Amino acid sequence: MVKIPEYADAVYRFVQAHATVEGGRRVCREPLYPWLMEEFDLSIQDVKGVRTAAVKELERRGLVRRPNPRGVLLILTE
Repeated sequence: MVKIPEYADAVYRFVQAHATVEGGRRVCREPLYPWLMEEFDLSIQDVKGVRTAAVKELERRGLVRRPNPRGVLLILTE
């Protein structure tokens, strides 16, 4: 079973690969649900918790900010 830090690392690579520059900041607006479900063979029920935990881990590390927990926008801080 994959651990949250491993999900977080994969999510960060995804976010970096899909980031664009808006207003001088690198941001990612790509939804994580479809990619996480396909990449890790997760159900819709599982992906919700994984996404939340992975993004919170990235926020804890200081790598991203998520202004709206219900939105897809992630702001890269590094």
